Amino acid sequence: MSAFPNETTLRAILELACRAPSVHNTQPWAWAVRDTMLLLRADPHRKLLHADPNERDLVMSCGAALHELVVAAAGMGWACTVHRTPEGGRTDLLAVVTFAHRDPDVDDLSRLAAIEQRCTDRRQVSSWPVPRQRLEHLADLVREYGVVATTVTDQLRPVVEAALETARAHQSTDEAYLSELYSWTRGGSEEGIPESSLLSAESTPGSHTRFPAGTLTDPRDEDGPPSEEWIVLATASDDPLSWLRAGEALDAIWLSCTTSGLALVPYTQPIEIGSTRRTLQHDLLGDNSCPQVLVRIGWPRRHHPPLPPTPRRAVDDVLHHESTASS
Repeated sequence: MSAFPNETTLRAILELACRAPSVHNTQPWAWAVRDTMLLLRADPHRKLLHADPNERDLVMSCGAALHELVVAAAGMGWACTVHRTPEGGRTDLLAVVTFAHRDPDVDDLSRLAAIEQRCTDRRQVSSWPVPRQRLEHLADLVREYGVVATTVTDQLRPVVEAALETARAHQSTDEAYLSELYSWTRGGSEEGIPESSLLSAESTPGSHTRFPAGTLTDPRDEDGPPSEEWIVLATASDDPLSWLRAGEALDAIWLSCTTSGLALVPYTQPIEIGSTRRTLQHDLLGDNSCPQVLVRIGWPRRHHPPLPPTPRRAVDDVLHHESTASS
């Protein structure tokens, strides 16, 4: 039987859902209560006009928040039914969620705990290899969302390296893009990416970062090269519904990695540039699917201290109640 969480519970669920990852930590989601439904919309005012004119990153970010909403609700005793609504090129109303009571199980509680533990750790990973069965498990997870996870072979890693560098070089000459990037990474703001999450200048070589230097140090004092795995998440189509599902899938594997102690970093930059996106589609996927995000996975180094949490918008900023007549 359907029901709806009370205001206190709903706010607690949304506070966790808003811990989701988003491009440049823009947190571009807006939630609305209408009768016994929760609506997810993209906030167009938080769109990256120069990095993301087609709104791919915007919708993927909202997809990640949608997944964390479902996970948070499950951990608090609520099962969600999600109706994904993107049609054609529309990205305003993304999903309608209804609720029903359901007792959480051990896995629900584990995923719930992972929400607050998850972070973007851009430091080098350790030399410990990621087990093949772990990568296979992540591939199984994303299939639930109609997404395919392809692990990049050693022979094809130069394609990834070249795409990352080509995209970085392309965008580094775009003054409007750089101004937008710096506005979300300058530090001192309650939003965006704080300097404490960005690698310092001496730590950036080989990191594939697009971001300006921050204060996060990453001394290279461990024996052996980093043993990182690269995965490309792809979909059969390239439309808002695909982007939404890709965001859900990304968050699903991110929480799984967090639970098992793996570090994950997403890279959307080579997807944002048409030429590098086509290269990845052809060379990594054989033109059989559409790349949505690159992911680097590895075990954190033992000496790395935990990262501080990044800032988050208050629930009051992202939630409102509307009447049926306002639809």
